[in-house]
Amino acid sequence: MTDMYLEAKKLGLYLVKIRRELHLAPELGFKEYKTSKIIQRELRSLGIPFVVMATGVVGLLKGKRKGKTIALRADIDALPVYEETGVSFASKNKGIMHACGHDGHTAVGLTVARLLNAHRQELAGTVKLVFQ
Repeated sequence: MTDMYLEAKKLGLYLVKIRRELHLAPELGFKEYKTSKIIQRELRSLGIPFVVMATGVVGLLKGKRKGKTIALRADIDALPVYEETGVSFASKNKGIMHACGHDGHTAVGLTVARLLNAHRQELAGTVKLVFQ
């Protein structure tokens, strides 16, 4: 068994990269088309099957052994707020920003998906990765 904490730490750069990508292009609720495409791209790169419902995405990570099903949910929408942070990854969508931290929720969800996918053979059960 590997040390999950150390593995998670190694994914830190990925988490920051994907969070900043999401932060650059925030979208209001039920209009998260680009955000949904980013999530789909990341799940596809891991070989995790998913379904898309409007802009929401649900990935299905099945472990090798039978077991219970759990869900991990992440918000993906942003707020109608003007960003005045001046950071290099500030919102490019005028009047919309991730002031709510949902870009962080989504980035953490995708990072956990990477970590769990790397241990799919050890998992008992299924994880539904819900991004909405």
